[in-house]
Amino acid sequence: MSLPRLLKKKRMNVLGLNSGTSADGLDLAVIEIDRSRGRYRTRFLAGRTRKYPADLRRLILNIADSKTTSLDDLIRLDQALGMFCGHTAALFVRNLRKQEIRIDAIASHGQTVRHIPQAKKITGQLVRGTLQIGNQEQVSALTDRVVVGDFRQADIALGGEGAPITIAAMQRLFSSPDESRLIVNIGGIANFFYFPPARSRLLPAASDCGPGNSLSDIICQKLFRVAYDRGGRMASKGRISQRLLTLLYGGAFLDRTTVSTGRELFGIELAESIIKQGRKLKLSKSDILATTAELTAVSIADHIRIFIDRDSRLHKLYLTGGGVHNKFFIRRLREQFDKIGVVSITALGFNPDLVEASAYAVMGEACLRSEELPTCFDRVDRSNRNPILGRIAQPPRKRNR
Repeated sequence: MSLPRLLKKKRMNVLGLNSGTSADGLDLAVIEIDRSRGRYRTRFLAGRTRKYPADLRRLILNIADSKTTSLDDLIRLDQALGMFCGHTAALFVRNLRKQEIRIDAIASHGQTVRHIPQAKKITGQLVRGTLQIGNQEQVSALTDRVVVGDFRQADIALGGEGAPITIAAMQRLFSSPDESRLIVNIGGIANFFYFPPARSRLLPAASDCGPGNSLSDIICQKLFRVAYDRGGRMASKGRISQRLLTLLYGGAFLDRTTVSTGRELFGIELAESIIKQGRKLKLSKSDILATTAELTAVSIADHIRIFIDRDSRLHKLYLTGGGVHNKFFIRRLREQFDKIGVVSITALGFNPDLVEASAYAVMGEACLRSEELPTCFDRVDRSNRNPILGRIAQPPRKRNR
């Protein structure tokens, strides 16, 4: 469907695509967005996850974790990942037709391979940056759909960090007029979203809050030769070392100087340091993993405690992302906050593994409407302007003969 025809629609089915920090695979979620009769409503229609082939995932992680990256390799991987996303989305779109679900547009976040929230002076100017690959023109050509992507750059241009970027979309999906809601996403990196009810004096807030699954995954791969700690079973067998935890908690991100982070800080280099320090302390493999997992739990707890303490209308903590399947994380968060329930976001009718892809679908539709989305609520915006998040790629047209 062409862009002019698309913009005439009051109701769109948008397919959101997302690949998280762990680069496990591509999440796909279809959101119906209805603006008819002056209202705004969203409804989850369908979703799935497609695991990456082993060679593609290896290339992604090599680029993300490397300190020196070949520009040739980066350019080729951008195209190759875009082709994978395009072919996967095209097959999903065809299968959805059998369910009488038609996709109007696609919103593709791509894969973050470098995130640099700390400002550095370049040619006399303070500069931050972030880079997502998965060429959206490839997705558009292979699906014959308008594709919105590159969501983070507009926030960078206004002096932001480019993350967390989904707060306005998450508010549209999950806020309530009557109750406060606190959502914690434990993906490769952990982040939270706080939404007070309508007409509250309190303001929404969001931030990354330290490592999620990716750091524990790397520890598992190096110590146990397994991809990840299924269900948190191995971490649950270990003992938490307070000495090692104290050393880890002095890290750069946990001093709150930035609101976003990534594999650059919580990746292979830190994992190797943890293993080295753990061995010096004569800790077992399970103890090292348990302490690493505890770093995730306590850093989440320290970031969200202020909202739980000051808002009596918060009764539940909703979990999303792969960490919702980790019983170690759930147990430790319940022990930290015994006065509120810690539950999966399935209680709100959403698949916890597809929440971010759903948020990008919402953001893609807003971009097509030229609608700005705030990226921060809890502080004065640096420029007093809200960005229009995303860049639009349009599918090719048949030649006129």
